[in-house]
Amino acid sequence: NLPALDDALIETISFWKRNLSAEMEYEVPNESLSALFNAIIFVRAAEDNYRRFHPLGVTHQDETRSSRALLETWKEARTWTLREIILHNLERFIEGEIPAYLINEALLRTFDDLDRETVSALLSDFYRNKYVPYEYDFSLMSKHALSRIYERYVSILRLEESPQAALPLFPRLPEEEWNKAYGSIYTPQFIARFFARYLREQMPPLAYKRIQTADPACGSGIFLRTLLELQCDPTQDGVTTELIQTAFGNVLGLDIDENACQATRLSLALLYLVLTHRLPQTLDVFSVESIKYYQEHPELKGTYDAVIANPPFVSLDTQTLAMRERVSQFMGEYASGRIDMYLAFLRIGLEMLKPGGYGLFVLPHSFLLSKNASGMRQLISETSWIRCLADLSAIRVFQDSGSYIVLLIFQRKPDTGQKASPATIIKCQDLVGRALQDAVEGRRIETTFYSIYDVEQDTFEKDEWLVLPPTESAIRRKFEALPTIDDFLYIREGFISGADDVFIVFAKQIPAGEEAIFVPYLRDREMKLYTVPNETSHCFFYPYFDGRMLEEDEFKERFPKTWKYLQSHRRQLESRAPVRQGQLDWWRPVRPRPPERMMRPKIISPHLVLIPRFSLDREGKYAISHSPLLYSKETGAEDDLLRFFVAVLNSTPGYWYTATHSHVYRGGYVMLEPKTLKKTPVPDPTQIPPAAKRRLLTLVDKRLSLSGIAAVSVEKQIDELVANLYGLSFQERQALGMEV
Repeated sequence: NLPALDDALIETISFWKRNLSAEMEYEVPNESLSALFNAIIFVRAAEDNYRRFHPLGVTHQDETRSSRALLETWKEARTWTLREIILHNLERFIEGEIPAYLINEALLRTFDDLDRETVSALLSDFYRNKYVPYEYDFSLMSKHALSRIYERYVSILRLEESPQAALPLFPRLPEEEWNKAYGSIYTPQFIARFFARYLREQMPPLAYKRIQTADPACGSGIFLRTLLELQCDPTQDGVTTELIQTAFGNVLGLDIDENACQATRLSLALLYLVLTHRLPQTLDVFSVESIKYYQEHPELKGTYDAVIANPPFVSLDTQTLAMRERVSQFMGEYASGRIDMYLAFLRIGLEMLKPGGYGLFVLPHSFLLSKNASGMRQLISETSWIRCLADLSAIRVFQDSGSYIVLLIFQRKPDTGQKASPATIIKCQDLVGRALQDAVEGRRIETTFYSIYDVEQDTFEKDEWLVLPPTESAIRRKFEALPTIDDFLYIREGFISGADDVFIVFAKQIPAGEEAIFVPYLRDREMKLYTVPNETSHCFFYPYFDGRMLEEDEFKERFPKTWKYLQSHRRQLESRAPVRQGQLDWWRPVRPRPPERMMRPKIISPHLVLIPRFSLDREGKYAISHSPLLYSKETGAEDDLLRFFVAVLNSTPGYWYTATHSHVYRGGYVMLEPKTLKKTPVPDPTQIPPAAKRRLLTLVDKRLSLSGIAAVSVEKQIDELVANLYGLSFQERQALGMEV
């Protein structure tokens, strides 16, 4: 069970990153460690590349060296520092002048005083892995491996708190932690290759080899490296040294993290070395903040044939105050509300494109639906054509992140006046590599695992961009002729306390005689399909008495034990923002919701769901937090209406519409928001034949009394009835995954 070569190397880098930090008393900056590993990897690549063309041994001034030049030089030149050894060997194996961008001597000086045995062990591990029998050939290192190494470059080292002091001879090793402030996420190779191949199919071969390309969030450089590999493939006709120089000179990489830029320079320089046996004298890869750089370089606007990026998914909460202001000012009218950083990169990319140029972006699935992105969606639809939209939200592309993504390719409208072609839509459940391959090759197909189809450009003129296969698009059009659930039910949200750990208590902790100001609290995890439990273990402090909100004096007099309990948590409760701003008494929950809006017969659901779990709280017994609740706008036949709609919402057709219009989160969970539920089309209960309605309500009553296999059988019957009410055909039911 040997690990893959790149896994072994990554573990080596992780080991040495942590150990060097510990040995140097945790004072070595991340940038210096990255510079060291970059330098060692590059020297090893130069050495291995040289050896491939000089198989009898490495010679320098008639002096034969062994196959471990770095290690041997270190053992012989005992007065030299590690920095001097690296520079000496680089000069041996590289023809011509060593470019200034390649080795950062200032950062390497950090390691001038390293223990000699430590350096020996370090260099040895970059020739042969000590854990597995690998002999490295760094000249053949893939961009995939380099991208994964980049993850180790940008991770932050931190010391875990330990109850025991470390022994002096064995310093504690720091742990690696992902740096959320940069939003750095490893981009899988199949996405980079898809983008590069898609571009190649859109233009003549010579034009493809000479396109100007930018990546404003370059990370490890995997997009630029993949594109250059295809442009400079030596097996193709017409690839000359001059063309290679032109291709490398036509790329621009930007990243705020210097570690990322070092990784990109390493990756591109290694490719150039393999192709030409020389190094590029310059590489336009700059460690800068991209928004600021773009604003200071107006010449970038409208000059690029392609902009490719996996921009940082940095939410408003993670951004610094200065960055929030910069993003907000830059976006202006094209974003609103809580502006995620990726939107700024999307605007930069759009503006850098010349007419006819292509933008190729990895974006969060929320871009298709969220209100804060509506301005950018409109701007793109007005200035560009959508060429391809791949919905990969059903697939966990980023293993260590909760982001679910789409791939967006758009083309800035050319000045030639040509007619827009349809957009290619890829809806993928599995086999993502094959789906992207089929799309590049122009196939249109619908399988169990993925669908590829075309839609007209006017699809993207709507406020939300929904990507649905043809059959589902027809279902959506049919549904949108129906009334929405908001015509019949109020859709609200459960209480928001601002301090759940104080206001929610175990039922047995309620002071005797003060039960009147506590109500049973139902947690999301306790919510079931159709039914609510008979009892729950928790209660919520509910500041209402006899249907009216308590005032402070009455509260202290009538319920002194609860008042005393809240007094014990006063400091925490006073720290809540509404209290600090003078908008709320310190002892009150932020939004407890009045009884007529929460403690009444209603339909409830968890906030995050994988499958529908709408349940009927027929007695209005439970309080819920944050999650959606629905209650009747009519008072006459309230129970009938709630039973009818709990069936509709739990049905396959009803939940399909809700889920496709909602945001997708970690693990494939769908977030149910009142604003989304309000727009759900439903059959009009007033227009349904009485016999069909009685049949449905009878089945709901039956389901409310059942569980297990018997309940599943009734649910299938309800599903069929609701599908009939929606007017779904056999084919449409199949498309929604119903058993037919």
